[in-house]
Amino acid sequence: MFLQIIDVERDSNGLVIEDAPQSRYQNMHNLKLHGYGGGTFCKFKISADEVPGVYLWIVDDEIIYIGETANLRNRFNTGYGVISARNCFEGGQTTNCKMNKVVLECAKQNKEIKLYFYQTEKFKEVELELLRSINTKYNVKDN
Repeated sequence: MFLQIIDVERDSNGLVIEDAPQSRYQNMHNLKLHGYGGGTFCKFKISADEVPGVYLWIVDDEIIYIGETANLRNRFNTGYGVISARNCFEGGQTTNCKMNKVVLECAKQNKEIKLYFYQTEKFKEVELELLRSINTKYNVKDN
């Protein structure tokens, strides 16, 4: 079922607000940025319940990403939608950074990302079945 369009935070001129959280990280262990950790990110939230299920990201009528979660609200609002400084470095959440950059680029190009969601307790099985039958642009092993 269609949930919503992902809307990023914008300034008063309508420009996407970009952030570089990695610049604020106190890197005491001299960690390197991972492959998606450099550059800027955006911020966004979705209106969702804390429910399990499978979600699809759709741009220009194409499924670009399929994911599963035990908690939809947290997955987006504290995962994809807000990139912490630590997640930009080795050992951090590469998928969160990668997909946030997808949202950022779509927003800059004025492309809508439509979010669809199917609530289910069997989210891992449903995601696996979908990934077996649908090739997406951003679902890749090891990011």
